[in-house]
Amino acid sequence: MKAMVLTKITEYFRKKMEDYKEIEWFTSKDIARLEEMDIVIGGFLTEEQVLKAKNLKVIFIPWTGTDKLPWKVIKERGIIVSNSHGNGKMVAERAIALSLALMGRVVEYHNDLKEGIWHGFAVGFKEDDYWFSLQKKKVAILGTGVIGRHIAKLLKGFDCYIIGFKNKLEEIEGFHKITNNLKEAIENSQVVYLALPLTSKTRNIIDGEVLSCMEGKYLINVGRGELIDEKALYSILKDKKLKGFASDVWYNYPSKEREIILPYNYPINMFKNVVISPHVGGYTVEGQNGRIDELFKNINAFLKDGMPLTVVDPDLMY
Repeated sequence: MKAMVLTKITEYFRKKMEDYKEIEWFTSKDIARLEEMDIVIGGFLTEEQVLKAKNLKVIFIPWTGTDKLPWKVIKERGIIVSNSHGNGKMVAERAIALSLALMGRVVEYHNDLKEGIWHGFAVGFKEDDYWFSLQKKKVAILGTGVIGRHIAKLLKGFDCYIIGFKNKLEEIEGFHKITNNLKEAIENSQVVYLALPLTSKTRNIIDGEVLSCMEGKYLINVGRGELIDEKALYSILKDKKLKGFASDVWYNYPSKEREIILPYNYPINMFKNVVISPHVGGYTVEGQNGRIDELFKNINAFLKDGMPLTVVDPDLMY
């Protein structure tokens, strides 16, 4: 069995590889031998590469997102795709941290206090200086997968009423209600967490019409940037209708050719009720090792039974 790793190999990753003597391992420097591979580990493949990999049976993505794969040819070839949710707990923790920073006006007050500008009782009891507590708030979590469920679990300590949005109606532990009506979820909440996967159906799911239902609400995105119509987001922030926005996921990312780049195309950073984070939700030691652990559990299951534990539906892309 031959496998090619097209992602960064940490020391922890390398030690895991050493346990699988039945696999002949290759890396990106061996890309010319792609056609020999039975397994590819990575989430960024072109249609040309998939067509070249004539022996390819399974693609293991060592993270959650599957939106960078050429799904048309993967479906035609019947290639199995497996992803990893091993850092979901940490992404959920980041979502809570972002909401607390945003609603608590932590960044805004930090920046002001560096300049000697005070808020709160120290300079008079002005209502404009109130921050917004998460305690007992109505919350919508759009996306009830691993990340969404862990967000709900963490919110339990805040006594929030939690509505989950997903296509299939079912009872899920930690949620008070599940709905497949997006507007219902949003209209009945004060805080909205976005944790959906990016697919052809969810791209720009938060468009201008949906954003118009969010007046006076907080929106936190840990899914993918393209879930939100960027121009519409900028407009609602500019019009001061959205109470606040925080995100760990974006529209533009650095590359080898351009390492310094703004993550957005509209200047949302100019608004004080915005908190931005550089897509580091799962970037902890525990998060990185967790996704690698789950990756190798999936590899082990594939070697043993011919099917990984986590399999992505090619029609749904999650």
